[in-house]
Parts: sequence; C-alpha cells; structure tokens
Amino acid sequence: MFAPDAKQYLGRNIAVFYRDRHGDLRIKSLYVRAIEFVPPYGGCLIGDNEHIWLDAVVSISAID
Repeated sequence: MFAPDAKQYLGRNIAVFYRDRHGDLRIKSLYVRAIEFVPPYGGCLIGDNEHIWLDAVVSISAID
C-alpha cells in the first residue's frame, strides 16, 4: 500500500491486516492519527500507541 491510498483512513478507526517480520499475518485495530513518509523506510501508519509500515500492510478495513 502507498501513502496516497492510505490517506483516506486518516482520523478513522481501522482494522489493519499486515505481515510481521517473520511473515506471519497479524491484525491490529487502531485510530489513524497520521500517515508519514520516512525516507529510508517508506510510508507509515501512525496510530495512538503504535505504527505500522505500509509496505507490510495486506489490507485495511474501516471499523466505523
């Protein structure tokens, strides 16, 4: 997923399906506070207490 695609979820509660560093599928629910681009790493979803790199995201579903 790319940052422009993820911007539609700003300010919303979402469920994110992503792959961790071992390749296992994980799911997290979070409120998206910001979407940032970090030059050496790429795009990042920033939530309340955590962040998820956009290159690991498999899919996103809006909760509300």
